[in-house]
Amino acid sequence: MQSFYGSPCPYCGKTFAEGDDIVVCPECGTPHHRECYKENSACANEAKHSENYEWKAAFAPAKPHVHEHHTPETSSEMTVCPTCGNENPADSRFCLSCGSRLGHADTHTPSEEDFRRERQRMYSEAFGDSLNGISAKEAAIFVRSNIEYFLPRFAAFSKGAKFDTNFSAFIFSYLYLFYRKMYGLGIMVFIATSILNIPTLLLDLVTIQEQYVEMGLLSQIIWEIPHQDALTIYAIIANLLVWMMRIALMMFFNRLYFAKVTNTIKSERESLAKKSETEIKRFFEKKGGTSLVLPLILIALTFVASFVLAGFIVTSEFFIMPEMAGII
Repeated sequence: MQSFYGSPCPYCGKTFAEGDDIVVCPECGTPHHRECYKENSACANEAKHSENYEWKAAFAPAKPHVHEHHTPETSSEMTVCPTCGNENPADSRFCLSCGSRLGHADTHTPSEEDFRRERQRMYSEAFGDSLNGISAKEAAIFVRSNIEYFLPRFAAFSKGAKFDTNFSAFIFSYLYLFYRKMYGLGIMVFIATSILNIPTLLLDLVTIQEQYVEMGLLSQIIWEIPHQDALTIYAIIANLLVWMMRIALMMFFNRLYFAKVTNTIKSERESLAKKSETEIKRFFEKKGGTSLVLPLILIALTFVASFVLAGFIVTSEFFIMPEMAGII
């Protein structure tokens, strides 16, 4: 027990002294006076067990000499401490006698893939075995990124929840749909948004030309837009519809995504059972997870369209600065 001398009992606060009857928590290694442990009926640090807490002495005591070839012996029922030789229950992490860590040191350095798999395992266990006919593990493998956000919501939907908010869908609209590989809905929202934005784009074009005329860059308006008053009303209505569409995406995206995940896995489960592990992995990488390719392409096309419009204005016969037209 010399390794505990000078350390305080976490229950009564008294320092351990030679001759004290000390017991050790098998979960975290915290030493207690035997009477204190009995009185508390549990480890004084039990609340920290979920955090993988390990008790550390206030100083590093000298350890008994151990032959280099001596390793802990284990059986299905007992584990022998490599430091003091005391037998402990097989699931103990620390020796009940001297408090030393049991088992061999883990020399493996976890990779990013290890962390991802462990995270999937934890969330799969936390949200049960069934989410509308698929397991939480299947859902976690399909979603891949941000599973700590989606799995609790999937569990709520499987228990009857109707909708939930997703602010990324509200902010990025169809770009977020493409990012989450919901291509069908993404195309529909993109087309609808593009059509509804036409009145606003036409009014912006008029405004830009007027500003260029005021700045002396244009001698006159290049493109006249008829019925501007009516177009302004159309633009207001169209903008309201775009905002309503964004709000609808915010409220229903998570549920729609949950339906996509469950339907895809259910429809392919039978065929996946006949495929190799490599083919299954390729399937989940193709159908699930995220993709930045299409969102980045759409953003790039938007910038290109802006430069094309600027080129039309600069190369116009009404543009007053021919040196800039030569650049374009």
